[in-house]
This record gives sequence, C-alpha cells and structure tokens, in this order.
Amino acid sequence: MAGTITGFVLGSIIGAVATIAGSYFLFWRRRRLARTHLRQAFETELDALSYLDDLAERGAYETLTETVETPVIYESNADDIGHLSGAEIEALVAFYTDLYWLRDQQDIEDKKDRVHAIVEKRQRAVAAIRDHE
Repeated sequence: MAGTITGFVLGSIIGAVATIAGSYFLFWRRRRLARTHLRQAFETELDALSYLDDLAERGAYETLTETVETPVIYESNADDIGHLSGAEIEALVAFYTDLYWLRDQQDIEDKKDRVHAIVEKRQRAVAAIRDHE
C-alpha cells in the first residue's frame, strides 16, 4: 500500500515537472519567434525609410519633411518594443523620436545638422536590429 502511494506521488511530481518544462519551452519558443518577427518588421520599415538618406544627402530638406510618413510598425508595436534588447530599444526610440520631429517641421533649412543626425540614427537602428538576428 505504501509503495502504491509513493509511486502515485512520484508519478504526479514527474508529470507536473514535465508539464511545467514543456509549457515553459513553448512559451520561450513563442516569445523568441515573436521577437524575430518584430525585428523583421522593424528592419523592413527602416529599410523603407532609406529614402531619408538620399534626400538628406542631396540637400532636399523641404521634400524630406513633406514625404515623411507615419511609421506604422513603430506605432503598432510600441507595446512590444520592450521585448527587444536595450541597444535595439535605444536605437529605435532615438530614431523614431527624431522622425516625428522631422515630420512636424515647417522650416527645416536652419536645422540641416539635425537632419543628418537622423540619417545616422536610422543607420544605427538598422545595425542594432541586424546585430540581434
């Protein structure tokens, strides 16, 4: 009788541990896959914004402020950005903060240095995302 109870208790403990380990593995795998998809989405959006580099290099500052669109991926995933690394978060927030600033500018001629800094921040954000793939 004692052996049956011991076997039952051990079986329950082993089953619970296996269930917890399996659940954690699935959670970890889903979280990792979600981060991978989030990085891919940001990389795609940052690549699509590469026209900023060209316009800034040509000195087409007025055109630049008129063509900046709302960053859909950033706005859609603002709640999930915390799942990325600190370097990625810092680079993305720095770039997108300046992108909003650029979008809202009326007279950009006296702020050319900041425009070129935005280009550098976009490139840093791309590098940060690609470094973690």
